[in-house]
Amino acid sequence: MICNSCDKSKANLKFVKSKLLPGIPLYMCDTCIRNGYEPRYVIVLAGRKFGPETVKTHILKNKYIGRPIEFSEIITPS
Repeated sequence: MICNSCDKSKANLKFVKSKLLPGIPLYMCDTCIRNGYEPRYVIVLAGRKFGPETVKTHILKNKYIGRPIEFSEIITPS
């Protein structure tokens, strides 16, 4: 199976709920869980839904894997 956070194939994944969007079920590896990672797309969605302050720590501390999250991805023009 593939970890929802690091996109790597792992033999053992655990079912967890996102800390930022609790309604989203995730399958994540022990490494990503231990490091407090969230999938990049979850961080962007949570930032759009609840505001940038909600995801500020995840972005500044790189608690995700992937390209840098830009402000324009979270704040969309009305």
